[in-house]
Amino acid sequence: MTPDANGALTPQQKRLVRESLESLREYSTSLTKLFYGRLFELAPQVRGLFKTSLEEQSRKLLDMLVTIVEALDHFEELRPRLAELGAKHVTYGARPEHYDVLRIALLWAITQALEQEFDRDTKAAWDQLLHAVSAAMLEGERITPA
Repeated sequence: MTPDANGALTPQQKRLVRESLESLREYSTSLTKLFYGRLFELAPQVRGLFKTSLEEQSRKLLDMLVTIVEALDHFEELRPRLAELGAKHVTYGARPEHYDVLRIALLWAITQALEQEFDRDTKAAWDQLLHAVSAAMLEGERITPA
C-alpha cells in the first residue's frame, strides 16, 4: 500500500487506528518510554532537541495522537495545525530525515505495547497515517524562515 499524503484512510483503516488508540491509552506510559528509548537508540543526535522533560513530551505526544485520530474524518482541517507544528519543530532543530526515524520508532513502540493486537493491517493503517502527518508537518518547513 502506498502512503497517501492527504491522510486518506479507508473506513476500515480508520476503525483499526481508532480501536488501537483506545488500547494504547491503557499502555500510554509504557508506549512513550518504549518510543523515546527507541528513538534515541536509532537517532541519538535528536536527544538534544528535547528541552522539556520526557514526561511533558510524552503528554504532548499522546495528546497529539488523540487529536490526529479524532480528526481522521476531516484530516484536511487539521493540516494547517500540523504545518504550524512542523514549523515550530524546525525552530527546535528538527530535520526532514527525523520524521522517518520518529515514524519507525513509534510504529515499533506501538508493536511492542499492543503485541498481537497490532496486526499487519493495523500497522499499515498507522504507517499510512503517520506518513500523512509527516507530510503535513514538513509543509511547515516552507513557512519557516531559514
